[in-house]
Amino acid sequence: MSREIKIPILPDSVATAKITNLYVNEGQLVYLDDVLFDVETEKIVLEVMADCNGIIENITIVNGDHVNTEQVVMTMQQLADSDMPARPTAQQPQPRVNSSENYVIVSPWLSKLNKSLIIALAIGALAILFVLGI
Repeated sequence: MSREIKIPILPDSVATAKITNLYVNEGQLVYLDDVLFDVETEKIVLEVMADCNGIIENITIVNGDHVNTEQVVMTMQQLADSDMPARPTAQQPQPRVNSSENYVIVSPWLSKLNKSLIIALAIGALAILFVLGI
C-alpha cells in the first residue's frame, strides 16, 4: 500500500515553510518514527517522522524548497512488521581523548545536550529569583 507523506498543518499566519534537512533517499528503508525531513517556519522547526514502516518510493522536495501546508512531498510503500528486517542498533561512539592536549572530543549530540542543559538551568535560576523577588 502506498502512503503519501505531507507537510504538517501550519498555523494560519504561516503561508509557507522551508525544507531544511532531508534525511532519506528514494529506495531507502525507514522504520516507524524515523525522521524523514525538517520543516522550518519563521518561529519553529518541525521534524516530520514516518508514521509506519516502509520504503521511500518518490521524493519531490530538496533542501531549501518552500512548501505549503498539506503538500504531498513524498510517497512511501508501507511494509508489514513481518516484512521488515530488524532495526540496526546504533553503536555509541566512545569519546576519544587526544593525548597531546588532554581534550575530550565528544559527538555534536552531546554538545547540544550540554547547551540545552545550561540554558534550562539558567532559566530555572532566573525563575527562582523572580519568585523570591530578588
